[in-house]
Amino acid sequence: MFKRSRVSGAIALLATGMLPFAMPAHAQSTDTKVEKMEAIVITGSRIVRPNLEGTTPVMSVSTETMANLGLTNFADMATQLPQFTPAFGASRTQSTFSGVSSSGLQLTNLRNLGSQSTLVLINGRRVPGGSSTSTGVDFNSIPFANIERVETITGGASAIYGADAMAGVINIITKKSFEGVEVGVQYGETERGDNKSTQAHVMFGSKLGGNGRALLTMEFHKDGHVSCKDRELCDDDVFWPAPDDFRKGPVARSGVPLAGRFFPGDGKSYTQRNGSFLDASGKLIPFSTAVDGYNRNAQRDLAIPTKRVVMAGDIEYKLAPNVTAFGEFNYASTSIDSSFEGNPFQSSANLVGGETEASIPLNNPFIPAALKAAMVAAKATEMTWWQRFSSETVGGNRGASSDRDMARAVIGVKGELDSLMGFGSDWRWEANHTFGTTKTILGTEGSVGLQQLYDGLRVEETAPGSGKYQCSSATARAMGCVPINPFAPYTAEMSKYLTVGTTSIGKQSLNDSVVSLSGSAFKLPAGDVRTVVGAEVRSLYGGLDHDTQINQGTVTGNQIGDTDYIKIKTREIFGEIQVPLLADKPFINMLNAEGAYRHSSSSGKSYNTWIMGGEWEPTDGLRFRAKKARSVRTPVPGELSGVGQTFGVVNDPCTASRRNANPTRAANCAADGVPADYNPGQIIEQSVEGLSGGNANLNPEIGTTLTYGLVFQPSMLKGFTLAIDRFTIKVKDQIATVDRGTAVNLCYDTPNRFLCDSKTRGTHPLLPGANYVLKSVNEQLQNVASLDVSGVDIDVHYNFKTGSYGDFDLSAIATVYDKASFVPLAGEDPVDLLGQAGGTTSLQGYVKFTGAVNVGWKFGAFKANWNMRHIGRTDMGVGSAADGFPMVGAHTYHNLRLGYSLNKKTELYAGVTNLFDKKPPIFASGYSGTQALDTIPGYYDVFGRSFFVGGTMKF
Repeated sequence: MFKRSRVSGAIALLATGMLPFAMPAHAQSTDTKVEKMEAIVITGSRIVRPNLEGTTPVMSVSTETMANLGLTNFADMATQLPQFTPAFGASRTQSTFSGVSSSGLQLTNLRNLGSQSTLVLINGRRVPGGSSTSTGVDFNSIPFANIERVETITGGASAIYGADAMAGVINIITKKSFEGVEVGVQYGETERGDNKSTQAHVMFGSKLGGNGRALLTMEFHKDGHVSCKDRELCDDDVFWPAPDDFRKGPVARSGVPLAGRFFPGDGKSYTQRNGSFLDASGKLIPFSTAVDGYNRNAQRDLAIPTKRVVMAGDIEYKLAPNVTAFGEFNYASTSIDSSFEGNPFQSSANLVGGETEASIPLNNPFIPAALKAAMVAAKATEMTWWQRFSSETVGGNRGASSDRDMARAVIGVKGELDSLMGFGSDWRWEANHTFGTTKTILGTEGSVGLQQLYDGLRVEETAPGSGKYQCSSATARAMGCVPINPFAPYTAEMSKYLTVGTTSIGKQSLNDSVVSLSGSAFKLPAGDVRTVVGAEVRSLYGGLDHDTQINQGTVTGNQIGDTDYIKIKTREIFGEIQVPLLADKPFINMLNAEGAYRHSSSSGKSYNTWIMGGEWEPTDGLRFRAKKARSVRTPVPGELSGVGQTFGVVNDPCTASRRNANPTRAANCAADGVPADYNPGQIIEQSVEGLSGGNANLNPEIGTTLTYGLVFQPSMLKGFTLAIDRFTIKVKDQIATVDRGTAVNLCYDTPNRFLCDSKTRGTHPLLPGANYVLKSVNEQLQNVASLDVSGVDIDVHYNFKTGSYGDFDLSAIATVYDKASFVPLAGEDPVDLLGQAGGTTSLQGYVKFTGAVNVGWKFGAFKANWNMRHIGRTDMGVGSAADGFPMVGAHTYHNLRLGYSLNKKTELYAGVTNLFDKKPPIFASGYSGTQALDTIPGYYDVFGRSFFVGGTMKF
């Protein structure tokens, strides 16, 4: 039973007050138009036309549609739309260890090709990336109140807008005609009383005499914290490595405990309980995960607290009758404060400077007598040890504070010409320059200095028999070294000496200059031939500098190299044409062809992109359209540079339960000397180390998309539209990390032993006599993968007025995938991703069916909106990893919003999301896309039933 939140009570009050307005009132006026969530104006062309009269399918989402769901960020809205899938590890509810620099970002992932394959524009112009090393735009940096609508193209558009528009384009269209002042506030929280969010905005709009206009928007957003320890979903560790081996609670916890785990060299490990290393019989206490393990999830965030201040301005001024100057600016300051459990220190893995183990020497005077005796018996001179460095021991929990500042400015001039030196008509020209910059300061807390630890473990008496101790190294003593005793609670002096904080600073700058000319070049019998020509010069500069301690691996955590500051300069020329072939003929009301071409030269490499398509209207209300496009995505600084350590679960294919998956694997495992009965256990497989990083020799990804379909608008059913489009996407030379699990599987499943140089085998403290333990697996970005995806988009809208019963707006959208095939390396068997969800950094599944239904009703001053979102059945993981696991059943979520206009300028509203409190599913370990959760937050709601209330006022 949960307490009734304050917001739920307010909603009940508001709904009760609205009940009389829910009844038919014949006297009510119904002449207010109900807005539609539909495509309005095409974005995928510089030749502007209505959506339903172009070859490119475009979906347009208004701010009213987003407000109906209580959303104030398009990235959140994208998760409600079937064309999008969750951006891996990059949202407020997806905190990953690999993404300290991306924690709290709000990115989008169109067609599951990644945030960097979707080009985000504001009014058709570029936006700097949300982090210093990526082009993925953080929607936290874009104000909500001044958005008119958001248009989304699905399909390649690099020939129109340049590189990175491989999956499509998101174009944010801002308001242009607003006058006066608007103030709005919104508050929300869950039924459990957490995830509290506050949003407030003020917007000013004015005409500038009779020659211009100006608009200024300011917003404040605060999103609250949700701790895993307070939610059943993630209050304890989960480990689900095999279909018949689901573990939650003590048996799934980490083998790196708070009390420490010590390996004296006898093939066993020991710990302490209640301050003693000895049990009742006087023997050393062997470590047991079920008894001594550490609950990591309880220290993790379900939702990262975020604060942001966002501003935007827009101005136009007519310099002459046909010449207008314009400008835009955006500024956003975003702060987040995320946390993880303490560092899992392992002396055998967290090497000082990547080379020296901070082990405990035999002559350390603090070693308990029983442990020292075990070392002597095993003839060990040093002792490997593991301990969770946290707020309960030393250092503190791992914390990451991120402060991001984004600034963007656009200046330009545009004009119109009746003709171009007597040639053609209706010419429009424009020249503009966009400058953008992003600065990120990442602070991490709770780290322990490895050099300090190494020096502090090497201890000697200050004088023989004195019972007082000092660090053995005179150099270390001169630097303030404090003797360290890891077998007892750390003193304040020890903690101060060992604890260090680190800072990483990243910057990105974008400069983009565009000139274009468009108009009707000449006439044909069927109409005007419209053309666009232009040129663009663009540069992207970015990198990330880490503290020296991080570079050199002298603190706990991963050793990471800097991402070099790299400048990528691109020069392009482009053109576009639309040719009317036939019109007003039998069965041919209209037949058009169109094409686009762009030549690009970037960092010494050249490439061409193109579009060709056509549309045919055989009769009124029925239109067929088709388009084929070639697009590219160029590598970004974060992919071209930077190498770091990684740790985590890698399932060894040579264990007794896995080695017989196929004859090739069994033979290769035997060739590597792995015994047939080898069973390393959970702890070893959870701590496989490795290196992960970029590649300076990457080439652009190349994608080919084909889209064809129809639009049906019958004249006898006014307000009805049906759009069906078939799409195929083929990507080659895809930039992908051959993830560690895939790499090691390819090593053993292929006769030619692909990628075997990425892994090493050797000994492990838990199996000291075995030299075949999987020790490390590396991963690196390469142009090695290809992707083949196809499916169908369905979009239905129907809006109508009933007079006495109000106005209705009905819509349904769905995406049905019928193919999703990923080839990690040329010549390898494809991995089937169809009907799957979740995944890893390089493998993301495609749910076969997702859809949404929206019902809007307006009756006088009252508005009601019901939304339903559906995620179809899916496998629990990706590729062969899902084999044997149960299917995840379909999930449907319901949302409701009620609004009431006190007058034409004031509206109050309230809403409920996840109305029926639908719980998220649990996914197999390693395939949820998050560290803190074993579910997929972008698909499945993790907060439960939530409420929001708000209002807007104009004056």
